[in-house]
Amino acid sequence: MPFVANHMSRDLLTVAAGDRLGEAAKRMVARGVGAVLVLDGERLLGILTERDLLRAVAGGYSDDARVSDWMTR
Repeated sequence: MPFVANHMSRDLLTVAAGDRLGEAAKRMVARGVGAVLVLDGERLLGILTERDLLRAVAGGYSDDARVSDWMTR
């Protein structure tokens, strides 16, 4: 019988809501992941996905854009 624990990740990539969007994207690429958890301390605020990044690019995000501006809550 398969168990979820056999397939889940324990070393999750996280960013802060105030981090720059571009920096979060670079970290995602470096780790080879399509999503990153957005935290405020230990509290989960949302998730930033590849789709969120695509919306940001299509929306003409600025260099000062923050993760909180584009994440999924």
